[in-house]
Amino acid sequence: MGQVIAYADVERHRRRRHSRRLHLRCLAILTASVTAARLALADCAPREQAIRSARLRKLEELEEWANGGPS
Repeated sequence: MGQVIAYADVERHRRRRHSRRLHLRCLAILTASVTAARLALADCAPREQAIRSARLRKLEELEEWANGGPS
C-alpha cells in the first residue's frame, strides 16, 4: 500500500513540474509576442494603429492574466 501512495505522489510531482515548465514556456512566448506587437505598433502605418493597438492590449491582458493578475 505504501508503494502505491509513494508512486502517486511521485507522479503528481512530475506532472506539476511538467506543468510549471509549460507555463514558463507560455509566459516566454507571450512576453516575446508583446514585445513584437509593440515594435509592430511603432512601425505601422497610421491606418493600422487601431488594429495593432487592440492586439497589443489583448496580448498585454493575456500576459498579465498568465502572470497571476496585477502586481
